[in-house]
Amino acid sequence: MDRVDLTIGLWDDFPIDGPVAVTPAGWIALGLGDTLDDAAFSAMEGMIALLGRLRGWDRPTSIARCSEAVDLRVTQMVNQVVGVHAVLSPGAIRQSTERL
Repeated sequence: MDRVDLTIGLWDDFPIDGPVAVTPAGWIALGLGDTLDDAAFSAMEGMIALLGRLRGWDRPTSIARCSEAVDLRVTQMVNQVVGVHAVLSPGAIRQSTERL
C-alpha cells in the first residue's frame, strides 16, 4: 500500500468492550481469547451490543438478527492468543420493520 486513510472515533457511551470498525466490507467486531470459542463469543457479544446501539434492538432481537446475517472469520492464531471477527455486511439485515 502506498497510502491508507484512517478515521478513529472514540465514544465514551458505547457499550462494547472490544474494538469495532466500519469498513467497505461492513461493520466488524473483533474478539480475542485463549481459544477460538472464547474469541468467537467475544466477537459476537460485540456485534450483539453494536446492533443494540445502532438499531435500538433489545438483546434477543439482536441475537436473532446476528444468527441470520453475521459471519465469523478467524483473524489470528499466534502468540497463544486467537482472534475472531464478526462481520455484518452492508444490507445483510433488512429494515427493523420487516419480519425476520
